[in-house]
Amino acid sequence: MFPETLRAARLMDHVRCLAREIGPRPSTSPQERQAADYVKRTLRSLDVANIWEQRFQSQNSLGWATIPYLLAGALAAPLAWAGGRAGRLLGGLLLLAGAFGLHRFSLGRPPFFQRLIATGPSQNVIARFPPAGEAQRHLYLIGHLDTNKQRFLAPLPWPGLVRPLNTASLVLAALGGLTLLLDALLNHRRRATWQWLPGAIPLSFLPALFFDEAQPHVDGANDNASAVAVLLTVAEALQRQPLQNTEVTLLFTGCEEVICVGIEEYLQKYAPPRENSYWIDLEMVGTGNLCFVTRHGINHFSHYTPDPEMVALAARAAGKHPQLNVIGKEMLILEEVANLRHHGYKAICLAGFGDDGYLANWHRLSDNLDNIEPETLERAARYTWALMQEVDRIANKNE
Repeated sequence: MFPETLRAARLMDHVRCLAREIGPRPSTSPQERQAADYVKRTLRSLDVANIWEQRFQSQNSLGWATIPYLLAGALAAPLAWAGGRAGRLLGGLLLLAGAFGLHRFSLGRPPFFQRLIATGPSQNVIARFPPAGEAQRHLYLIGHLDTNKQRFLAPLPWPGLVRPLNTASLVLAALGGLTLLLDALLNHRRRATWQWLPGAIPLSFLPALFFDEAQPHVDGANDNASAVAVLLTVAEALQRQPLQNTEVTLLFTGCEEVICVGIEEYLQKYAPPRENSYWIDLEMVGTGNLCFVTRHGINHFSHYTPDPEMVALAARAAGKHPQLNVIGKEMLILEEVANLRHHGYKAICLAGFGDDGYLANWHRLSDNLDNIEPETLERAARYTWALMQEVDRIANKNE
């Protein structure tokens, strides 16, 4: 039923090369470049004809896109209390700007100063597979090449607190900014004591964020060598058994870990048509349980959902193959589906999760080859293939 190439041993070979032989693959680093080269060599060894690379510039760490907003919030209170009416006005604007910027970050959007921080080279590797018949749909599969640092803020040691804390921080920053602006406009001389709080919160986070910035990069066996491995075995299967009426593009993105830069660059340059385009993003599918994500987000203002048609297809594939044990589930996750949905594409994410319901070993040094489960990885590859068949069957209805 499933192609022979979608086997645990072959999948593990790819994960081993990426996570152990190459090792950590920081955004814009030579190691990320090595991962891209490994993908291209593997595809060429399969005689894939249509392979190309998209070069772009990117920041090399998450901190470049978050620290400026936190600094803006931390400066707001001192300015408001010491700077008179002008200080309250500037403090209010800084708080609102910080809240707005962090809200955009939580939706996977690049900061307005993206061009200033994008100083390192990165790349997307793209491979296209024509169908056996007439192309009636286009299907994209995504797996990112880079790895993040160990981060104790993303997620917190208690992941259940991430959404409430992020939501409360945004609310306080917005309220603090608005009340400071109102005080400035009405020339109120007295300031409420609680107005220190919106500035104190980002100030308290800054040391922890700088601590995270000093952490080593993880091997990224699960995040996201597991997804790259699935895409490479799918490539081998497509060479032998192309879909009937669906053209497939495999998109190996760079710099996903620094706010999804690679996918944004791809969408801006190539602008694929929204009609008859379907997208499957794979994230951390090498250990634990498997799900198609039904609701994403890291705070209560930035949640996003997959395309309903994709959810129906994913549920159908899971129902036809109960032995793969894939369920629909809400997840604490921010990834490239956020960007795709913002641009109006039909997209869904396939992810793994641990017994606690959260991503396993997410941004931790424990994300290494020893904690990959070959059986889970094989199920992920087979489910991906099953979902691809469901998309292809939609295409066949138009014959």
